[in-house]
Amino acid sequence: MPEQKGGRMDYDRLPGQSPPGLLRVSCAALCRIEHAGRLLLLLNSNRRRKGIYVLGPVGGALDVYDLDRMAAFGARLEDPARAELRLALPEAALPDFRRWFSTGAGRERSPFRELQEELVKEARLLPALNVDDVAIRPLWTHEHEALTSRTGQTGQRTHYFLEIYDVRVTTWTALAQLLEVPAGSGAAWVTLDQVRERAVLTLDVDGGSHPAHIDAAVLVEPPA
Repeated sequence: MPEQKGGRMDYDRLPGQSPPGLLRVSCAALCRIEHAGRLLLLLNSNRRRKGIYVLGPVGGALDVYDLDRMAAFGARLEDPARAELRLALPEAALPDFRRWFSTGAGRERSPFRELQEELVKEARLLPALNVDDVAIRPLWTHEHEALTSRTGQTGQRTHYFLEIYDVRVTTWTALAQLLEVPAGSGAAWVTLDQVRERAVLTLDVDGGSHPAHIDAAVLVEPPA
């Protein structure tokens, strides 16, 4: 039970639950990395730690720079130390937040940082990645609501803003390295049909063979 302070309940003490009247919002940049009719996907690291294997797009949460604007919205960042656009927002402020987000002002507007983190530091598919190795082009933004499975917020209704980017690898060295997916990396090249069908693959990772569900339809289905 939450603690009671001064006659009111302290909902900050409820792990994984937004305070009453606040909606969880999550904003991310996701990458459509395509070559010869196949897309590069990675196991979702958050779910992988829980023994759930889901292949999804390369990418992650966008950073926010304009913290004063977040305060004006009445937003509360999930992790103020990281300043990512994962936050709790008064539902009444969602239209204003949507308009602000669409301008791109005061926030990260490229997936390049996430490309470096996931392809170089986490999956170790590349020894390094430079800006000249990729050409990045915005495609569309998906907006929807669902219950999150993210650790610490599992089960919360979450409003998602997902910016989809086309990422073309422009140097042969980097492309050749990406095509040689190491065993156990948690990466896979999949067909567009496999993405549309939400197919299940078997991956040899974490000391065994595990079924991995593909969850990357946002890369091939533009918003209506």
